[in-house]
Amino acid sequence: MVKIAALGVALALPLLPISQVTPSKAKVHGFSLSGTVASVDASKKTLVVRNQAGAQTRLAWTDATRVLGGKLAAGQMVTLRYLDRDGKHIATTIRIGPPPGAPTPDPNPAPTPSAPPH
Repeated sequence: MVKIAALGVALALPLLPISQVTPSKAKVHGFSLSGTVASVDASKKTLVVRNQAGAQTRLAWTDATRVLGGKLAAGQMVTLRYLDRDGKHIATTIRIGPPPGAPTPDPNPAPTPSAPPH
């Protein structure tokens, strides 16, 4: 009797659904991008950001997008987070200014000593 029960369990195991390990969409936090704003189209809520390598990325924003540090304009340095939705890059947060941890230029650089006359 025990052998029949064990055989039944062994035969039933392959019929159980195997859980797949896939990341939950709720846990995907998006992508990060830093660069310079190449262009802004406020009427279409789009911007183009050029990274240090020169690659340009077109993004859109929504009413839910958080813009920190002022108003978007071409030429500004930005760091942003975005998600891919419906074939578009949708910005979730845009921070205007240099990326966190980037060296900031010294507003008062030390004077360079001049060479003595010969």
